[in-house]
Amino acid sequence: MPGFAGFLVTALIVLQVPVAILVYFDAKRLNAKNPFVYFYGVLVPAAGFVVVPVYLSKRDELPRESADSEPVTS
Repeated sequence: MPGFAGFLVTALIVLQVPVAILVYFDAKRLNAKNPFVYFYGVLVPAAGFVVVPVYLSKRDELPRESADSEPVTS
């Protein structure tokens, strides 16, 4: 991908990875079930930037791990 298009795709990928990591740690901090789902949702090319606003708007309503369940190790 020559020129501006290649630069734009590279820039989007470079931005998506740290945002996905932040979303993962935020979901984990909130004790959400399956924080990797949100991580991978942000990493999906082109759709990742749609997932971030949805995640931020719904983060208080995420399903939580119950207190009596075993913690998820990853």
